[in-house]
Amino acid sequence: MNIDQKLIEKYHLGQCSPTERLLVEQWLLDDTFETKPLPISTAQKNKLESDIWADISAHIEQSKAPIEITQKKYNFRYLGIAASLLAVLSIGFHLFNISKKTDATFDNRTNASLKYINQDNYKIVLGKNATAQINTDTGEIKTTGNMLFIPKKNFAFSLSGDKKKELKTGETYFVLQPQKNGNQVIIAKSELTFLAPTLQHELKLQFNII
Repeated sequence: MNIDQKLIEKYHLGQCSPTERLLVEQWLLDDTFETKPLPISTAQKNKLESDIWADISAHIEQSKAPIEITQKKYNFRYLGIAASLLAVLSIGFHLFNISKKTDATFDNRTNASLKYINQDNYKIVLGKNATAQINTDTGEIKTTGNMLFIPKKNFAFSLSGDKKKELKTGETYFVLQPQKNGNQVIIAKSELTFLAPTLQHELKLQFNII
């Protein structure tokens, strides 16, 4: 099949068969492709080639566009996921910090002497072989052994049921060894004289109170 002006025009109008289209494109790409000379001038041939290439280039650019758009959407999607994960982790870390500040456990079981601990909202002195778990959010205090508790702000201690006992800032409280029924006993230092003399003496010796 020969490349002639009529075939070129058909190609430019999109009317070529697959075989004709392939032949024309080979002619455009290969300067050595053997064909009969076209009955047109060199300037006309160059313009015709430029027009055809412009048509081909338009199709090539259009085919690339969807890939770029898809890639952008893909990137934005993963940026959104990363941002969501970061938000979840930040909330989790914040809640962990709150929990860490409000709920604390202290251990003095291996020590026969007193253990002094200073926290943001309170000070405590653990007696020998004592442990303590304190939650300033719920008002729960659990101990084994005796402990001194000095709140830095008013603190509502949870008694059995829904009852609360207010522990006032500036006051010193004795948190005594739990009773057999598991109830925790807390008394102010000013109330120490209401205890049995033997218990008063024991607490004074243990916490070096004159």
